[in-house]
Amino acid sequence: MNLLLIHPNFPGQFKLLAKALSAREGWRLVGVGNGERSEAETGHLDYVHYSHPTGPVEAVFPVAQDFAEHARTGKSVADLLTRLRDRGYRPDVVLGHPGWGDAMFVSEVFPEAKFIAYLEYFYKTRDSDLDFDPEFPPARIDMRYVPMRNATNLMAFAAASRCITPMPWQASLFPPPIRSQLHVLHEGIDTALVAPHPHASFRLPNGATLTRADEVVTYVSRSLEPYRGFHVFMRALPELMRRRPRAQFVLVGREDVSYGRRHLSGQSWKSVMLDEVGASLDPNRVHFLGNLTYADYLDLLRISSVHVYLTYPFVLSWSFLEAMACGCTMVGSATGPVLDVLKDGENGRTFGFFDRAALVDTVCELLDDPAQRERLSRRARETIVENYDFTTRTFPRYLELLQG
Repeated sequence: MNLLLIHPNFPGQFKLLAKALSAREGWRLVGVGNGERSEAETGHLDYVHYSHPTGPVEAVFPVAQDFAEHARTGKSVADLLTRLRDRGYRPDVVLGHPGWGDAMFVSEVFPEAKFIAYLEYFYKTRDSDLDFDPEFPPARIDMRYVPMRNATNLMAFAAASRCITPMPWQASLFPPPIRSQLHVLHEGIDTALVAPHPHASFRLPNGATLTRADEVVTYVSRSLEPYRGFHVFMRALPELMRRRPRAQFVLVGREDVSYGRRHLSGQSWKSVMLDEVGASLDPNRVHFLGNLTYADYLDLLRISSVHVYLTYPFVLSWSFLEAMACGCTMVGSATGPVLDVLKDGENGRTFGFFDRAALVDTVCELLDDPAQRERLSRRARETIVENYDFTTRTFPRYLELLQG
C-alpha cells in the first residue's frame, strides 16, 4: 500500500506509525513536511519537504490572515505533490494533519486517494482555552473572529473520507454533525521504551545525582507558559519549598511560547515569574533545565517522586501520558483533557487549576505517603499500557482504518 503522510513538523503525531509501517512488508511510505529532516527524524521512508513561504501574504481582511497563511502553505504542498504525481506517484491513502493548511488541496491533487484527516482541535469562543484564565483575558475584538480559526479544519472534514482526533475531550469540542463521524484514536505510546527503571538516576547541572531515593518534584512542559499552568506552579513553589525542606524541584521547558501570548513586557514567562516569586525560592533546590535529550527526560521522569501537570482546556501534552507510562505519581489539574485519563484517587490525584493550596496540600500528602504513591504509580502505568500502548492498542486500529 502507498501511504502519504503529511505533517508540517514531520513526523509529528505519526512518528510511531511511520516507524512501524516503514518496516512492514507491502507498505511504501512517503512523508511530507516543512523543511529538511535527518533520517534519524523521519525514519526509513521517502521524505520530501517544502519551504514555508516567507514575507507577508498579499493584503487580506485582517481576520482572514491566518486562513491566508494556511492557503499559501497548502499551495506550496500542492505544488510539491503535483510534481510527485507528474513523476508517477499515486498514494492509496493520505493521512494528514490539516491544522496549518498543509493538506488543504491534497484531494485536488490525488482525488482517487482516501484522505484521512487528523482533526486536533476545534476553537470556541466560550468555555474554552481562550476565556479560561481570568488573569489573561483575550482581547474582545479577537473573540468575534475565533470561528475563522476553524475554517481550515472544516475544509478538511468536507474533503476527508474519515477523520480522527486523539482524545474524547477533544472530540467533544466539535459540532455534533462532525463529532458523530470522528474516530477517537490517540497516536500511542511506546510503553516498552517509556517505562520505569528501578536503577534510573538523573544528574543535575550542579553535579548532584538524583535517584528514586530522593524527594523530587517534577514539572515538564515544552515551553514555560500559562497554557501549561507555569504561573500556578511557580506561585505554589515557595510554600512547597517551605513545607518540604529536603525536596528538589526540577522544571523542564524552554523560555519561549508554544501556545497563547507572550507577556506584555516582552520578557519570558520564566523571567516574569522569577521576578514575582524568585526571592522566596531556594536556588539550590529549584532547577530550570531548559530542553533535555529524550533519554535524559525519561530518566528524570523515572526518578520523580511526584509529577505535577497543569493545562488549560487544550490539547493534552505527550509528556503527561509519558510520565504516567514511566510510573510517575501524577498530580494534575482537573481540566477536561486531564480528566480524560486521570481519575482522582485511582491512578493519580487532581486539583482545581487555580487552587494553589490544594496543589501544595496534595503534593505534600503524597510525599508523606509512600504506599499511596506506589499504588497510584502502578495504576498510572497500567492505564497507559491498557489504553494507549502503540503496539497492542493504537497500531491495530490504525491498520484497520488505513486498510478499511
